[in-house]
Amino acid sequence: MFFMDKTFIKNNAFCIIYNLLAILIFIIGYGHFGDAIVDSFREAYIPEQISSGKVLYKNIFSIYAPFAYLFNGLLFKIFGSNLKVLYAVGLMLSLGILNLTYIISNLFLEKKYSFSIILFIISGAILSPNVFNYFFPYSYGILYGLFFILLCLYFCFKDKSALAFIFYSLAVCSKYEFIMLLPLLVYACPKKNLLKNLIYSFFTVLIILLPLLLQKVGIENIIASFQIMLTMATTKTIYWFYSILGLTFRLELIPIYFMNFIKILIPMFFLCRFYSIFTVICTIIYFYYIASPEILIFIFPFILIYALKKYKNLTSEEIFFVIASLLISVKIFFAFIMQSYGVFFIPFGLLSLYILIPDSFKKALFVVILSIAFSLGIKNINTLVLKNVKIQTQKGIFYTDSNYGNSIKQLISYIDKNTQNDEQVLIYPECLIANYMSERKSDNKFYSLIPLYVETFGEDMIIKRIDKYKPKYIIINNYNTSNYYYSYFGQDYAGEIMSYILENYVKKTLIGENFIFTVYERKY
Repeated sequence: MFFMDKTFIKNNAFCIIYNLLAILIFIIGYGHFGDAIVDSFREAYIPEQISSGKVLYKNIFSIYAPFAYLFNGLLFKIFGSNLKVLYAVGLMLSLGILNLTYIISNLFLEKKYSFSIILFIISGAILSPNVFNYFFPYSYGILYGLFFILLCLYFCFKDKSALAFIFYSLAVCSKYEFIMLLPLLVYACPKKNLLKNLIYSFFTVLIILLPLLLQKVGIENIIASFQIMLTMATTKTIYWFYSILGLTFRLELIPIYFMNFIKILIPMFFLCRFYSIFTVICTIIYFYYIASPEILIFIFPFILIYALKKYKNLTSEEIFFVIASLLISVKIFFAFIMQSYGVFFIPFGLLSLYILIPDSFKKALFVVILSIAFSLGIKNINTLVLKNVKIQTQKGIFYTDSNYGNSIKQLISYIDKNTQNDEQVLIYPECLIANYMSERKSDNKFYSLIPLYVETFGEDMIIKRIDKYKPKYIIINNYNTSNYYYSYFGQDYAGEIMSYILENYVKKTLIGENFIFTVYERKY
């Protein structure tokens, strides 16, 4: 049998190792990935609402592309609404992304170098304990989009342009940012096939939108969603958020780029001049103490500058991939950070870096990448271990740290005992885990009231909607939202909404210690 063939095992050793490693991490770390408060449980709540008959963009507010929510909603419809379905999706997409990255990397690199990129993805992204991870992320759209865009590039290299355009369209329907790749695809496509491929793309998008069209989502609903997105893009809270993550260019980033570049150059210099077991061990120790989530923040500016200098020495395939990487990664051009969106763009950054540097430097870069991966992996594991509070209901299992976990467990118990299945429970600024795990609806438009949403919609609109539906319970927690400039709901922002709550609701109880939920019940 082929799986017992020693030759097969030898030829595919790297592939077998990283697939088994990813599966092992999934099993050991089951339920430990994602965030209890921010974003992750929106990815469970919205598909559940879709599977129960609610309509995306019409009944459900979302700023994200439709594919992931519609497909995951279909999976919930087939297999039941449970976290294990989403975890399985995360595992399958992770394995797909790893294998596609390895296959594409092997078109340009030796297998050991491709393997180093895979190990970096595993340590920096799959092992990531926050919402920017591959098993239970802030948005499944980015996972589907990354998987499809890698398929798109793979079929480009195989000269199968029709499939490339189809998977490109699926990527855009998963995450709008991937639309930036279109000019390159059009340029690279044989002219005789361009019109046909664009038609394939159009029909792919149409098929994805068909469920929405059948549910009578009008053009006005889609336009309204885009208008909200445009309004959101101009808010000061989103600018602050992107500034915190380094997504917007600021002059103070230049010293950070420079310092991290120097941190990489030092071991590269010694490895190139004095490569030995001793320098390798020293490099591993060095990065264990010096590596930080922003250690590779300079990558895409460096790639652009170096590509412009070296493009005459590159093959057409190398030029295509580097340009594709830059277009795909526009959003995080200034933010290749391992605690942010950068984790999803590791394949493009590291492979482009390998392509551009001279062959004589590749061995040193190999050691550097593995050393950083080791450091980030150990630090991520240490954080995952701290997620030791188990939250379990019939909707699945999720682990979080004691700061949030004990309070959330108490809240879910309180909701179970004091509310009915058909009652709406609003929890602000956000905490959809309690809604999902207790099977209680939130408001499908205002399920979150972080500062960004309050600024975007305005307090008057939010108050009118609350007053229209008159939910029996509104629960306010003291989650710190300072990533969006304002820190606490009802204190630093949303003062008018809080005044409405105090006027129309009575405080029933406090739940939790450090992380506190204040429960308000409607007076009449």
